[in-house]
Amino acid sequence: MPAVSVIIPVYKVEPYMARCARSLFGQTLDDIEFLFIDDCSPDRSIDVMREVLAEFPARKEQVTVFRTPRNSGQAAVRMQGIALARGEYVIHCDSDDYVDVDAYATLYGKAKAEDLDIVTCDFTVEQDGRALEQVRGECTSVARMLEGKERWSLVCRMIRRTLCEGITAPVADMGEDMVISVQALMKARRIGHVDQPLYHYCLRENSFTRRKSREDRVARRDSLMNNARLLIGLLEDRYGYTGDEPELVRFKYKCREVLTPLVHIPDYFRRWKETFPEVDRKVLSSRAFSLEEKCWFALIHLRLYHPVKRITGWFRNHRRSDS
Repeated sequence: MPAVSVIIPVYKVEPYMARCARSLFGQTLDDIEFLFIDDCSPDRSIDVMREVLAEFPARKEQVTVFRTPRNSGQAAVRMQGIALARGEYVIHCDSDDYVDVDAYATLYGKAKAEDLDIVTCDFTVEQDGRALEQVRGECTSVARMLEGKERWSLVCRMIRRTLCEGITAPVADMGEDMVISVQALMKARRIGHVDQPLYHYCLRENSFTRRKSREDRVARRDSLMNNARLLIGLLEDRYGYTGDEPELVRFKYKCREVLTPLVHIPDYFRRWKETFPEVDRKVLSSRAFSLEEKCWFALIHLRLYHPVKRITGWFRNHRRSDS
């Protein structure tokens, strides 16, 4: 059994694959397996990976390529990788990103030293080779994750593989990390964090999460809503949530905020209210929400959220330029 299984979804990433593969095969951790899940990619992504692999002959036996029968999307690919994994721990790496050379040795070393079920790290957001910001990837509780105070991304989270056994698969490709992460976190006993940005998240304009057409925005909205409904059902049916917990109410509220550009889609509010009909009352009556949050909530319902955001942003920038 390898120490770590790295799951790498592959679809239309030919320009980025060499960088990703080189960062993976160059890892200082020797006891590792790499699971490339080819989601029927129509380009040379897998060929490029194999060309890089030729530079690392010692890694050849550690690499598995699984081609899906049909293009099935990120959520299904992640679950396929988990099903194939044999490692003591599993972690995901998106094939348009890359990792530090000692990332997995550092995470695994901490997991073993402290008997952790989950160990996380920070990550750097980059665009065109330029670092934009460093993001904390720590996770400490389901409540903080639901409230949006902590990230649910799988790429900066090494999870004991047994925690992934029997989890319910996400049903769509937006928020799939959320569904998997929360279920694993509900099972975890001990969680730790490495305070280093070991992962490099690279923005690209043609990725699913950044496409701006109406059709793409509708697809992201529906994906997020479907996974949110699934997760809420799991929390209530399997983990004893009643639905009145402040973090769960806030999560339903945040489901709209996450994709704020979607307010320009005419049926967005109708669909959201059909999904979470009780949130209006609970947000306005709950002491868990600050006055500021309730004011933003009211602005959203009055369709004034974006104009006010733009105005306050302009004043903030204007003050900075004057100082």
